Amino acid sequence: MARSSMSEADLRAGMDAGGRIERVVVVTRPDAAGLPEHVPYVLPSWCRGYVAISLFRGPGVRAWRDLNRLLRYLRDDMRYVLPVSVYEAGCPRLALLRSMPPEARAPVGAAAEAPVGTPALS
Repeated sequence: MARSSMSEADLRAGMDAGGRIERVVVVTRPDAAGLPEHVPYVLPSWCRGYVAISLFRGPGVRAWRDLNRLLRYLRDDMRYVLPVSVYEAGCPRLALLRSMPPEARAPVGAAAEAPVGTPALS
């Protein structure tokens, strides 16, 4: 079974060993309070499929509330300079990316869970 997350230290070690991040897809979904959070899924050259960046301590994956800070992290800290695709959770085009972990492709349950001002997908 493919892994769905990887630690930042493992990502850095892979890049230091000559690997690179080939692509980044950001999935935006509402958090428990209904506010948007952005979870990056990276495609490392040394493993198969997209992986999220796991939390330093405890279960879960890293998420950013500010998309600009996430982009600065990707550009400055992870040395990723290519385009970043951003999808809203439940987007039909996101479901077509088979190398994404299933939890990243899962649609948001109901339209009521979408952030205010975001149209529901039909």
